[in-house]
Amino acid sequence: MIRRSPIARADASAARPAAVRDAEPGAAWATVCFRPPHTGAPPREAGFRGGPACVVWRTRAAHGPALVRFDALPVTERGCAYRHPSPCLHPPGRLPCDTHLWADADGPEALRVHADVLVSRVPRAVTEARRRVRVLLAEHPGCLAAVVPGFGAGCVVGVRRAAGDPWCARLERGGPRAPASPQAVASVLHAWVAAGGVPGALRAVVPAFPG
Repeated sequence: MIRRSPIARADASAARPAAVRDAEPGAAWATVCFRPPHTGAPPREAGFRGGPACVVWRTRAAHGPALVRFDALPVTERGCAYRHPSPCLHPPGRLPCDTHLWADADGPEALRVHADVLVSRVPRAVTEARRRVRVLLAEHPGCLAAVVPGFGAGCVVGVRRAAGDPWCARLERGGPRAPASPQAVASVLHAWVAAGGVPGALRAVVPAFPG
């Protein structure tokens, strides 16, 4: 979903851990490209702060590459503006490219209410993470997907359904040394569902170049 209306700037919640608060932007446009361009050495970062993430998505029967790009919301004197990033200028790959708004699940409400994807930065045990995912989707009706990282290399993801409880599962995101970021996992999940993919078919989103 694409939104262009400006919003007022809001302070981060003081309840968030100091190590998490102010470490990264609270929201960004995420563009998932299922036909990564060949421009020399591919990006090797699997995280959010390092720029684009080159990942591999996997189902039981197939797998493929994806490039996840994050464009921070432009900040002006009036706050953050929802200016849409540049589109991908190439034919579609195995799945169409997807652009959506990512926001910190524990960040300002002014950002969360407009988000297509919500990602918590605070790891939780699986049962608690599932509960948190369901709460996030229930409290934000405009959000399609939510992700909460676990204490290992996995994360709990959830996708809104037209009726009934959201679909929830645990996805792998790579080895413990350098797993894919929860933001990258969430964005690939959103792109997968937006393209008509069945949420339950997706099993993992891992770095293409594990550390």
